[in-house]
Amino acid sequence: MSNENNYMDNNNNLNETTVNFKFFIPKYEQYLINQAKSINTISSYIADINVYFDMYDDINRENIKLYKLYLSKFSVSSINRKLSSLKSFNEYLLMLGLVESLIIIKQDFIKKQGKNNPTDITEKQVSTFLNEVVNNINIMYKSRNIAIIYLIANTGIRREEVTNLKLKNLDIENKSLIVIGKGNKEREIYLNETAIIVLNNYLKDRNGFRFSDSPYIFVSERSEKIHKCSINGIFKKYNTEGCKVKVHDLRHNYASTVVEQEIMPLSELQNQLGHASLTITGCYVHPRKDKVKNNIDKLKIGCIC
Repeated sequence: MSNENNYMDNNNNLNETTVNFKFFIPKYEQYLINQAKSINTISSYIADINVYFDMYDDINRENIKLYKLYLSKFSVSSINRKLSSLKSFNEYLLMLGLVESLIIIKQDFIKKQGKNNPTDITEKQVSTFLNEVVNNINIMYKSRNIAIIYLIANTGIRREEVTNLKLKNLDIENKSLIVIGKGNKEREIYLNETAIIVLNNYLKDRNGFRFSDSPYIFVSERSEKIHKCSINGIFKKYNTEGCKVKVHDLRHNYASTVVEQEIMPLSELQNQLGHASLTITGCYVHPRKDKVKNNIDKLKIGCIC
């Protein structure tokens, strides 16, 4: 009999025995791995749950109320995410019979009025950044860096998805690429001419790289597969004081630009981005933040004399 079963047998009477819920956090982490949750999701959930149980020994309504007071200093999205993490663990404990009900309820979450476009970056900032990437001649692995950044800018794929791209899944002739997204879900995306050009330029240079026999498209000087932290570092190389661009900024800009220029319907954009729901993709139909601010500045109501 496993340690988990022994533990559960010793805790059949939940009213009389205090359950050490922290004991089950590693079990829950393995459960999430078996459910094919993304690495980022798992790490976020586990971190949130550990913070809660560092503060409280039990999961009950009184503690949740206190926890919500502690969370009030965070943004709405962060509060809801941390509560979602705990709710998921609560559901796991309920499945094991370690709690008698769901303690985290719908009313604990903060309702948001719709979801605005998350694009903080302007078209001018993107253009300035991409020009810096191309014109900077004192960077090692220049063609690789250009390929990574321009591929993200022209497809909207995620940083972690870039690290897992494989040569066998790239079809230059048909301008398509198989991407492994969240939950190990596979999707086919399409490449524009810019993406094809930068990939071809990089693949020529790649033949001379140390790990040229790697199955992965993007390699590093130390590994057959580039790490997501290395991609962050690549972006920092090209950031200037007046123009700072992060990986996810280019993903947001891609989605907003596709909608603004009516390149494809939302259903196809959903596939390109790898969203689980069309509702998530729908936020990009709203104007990006800089355009909303510019329009507000044009508004004149009343006169101050």
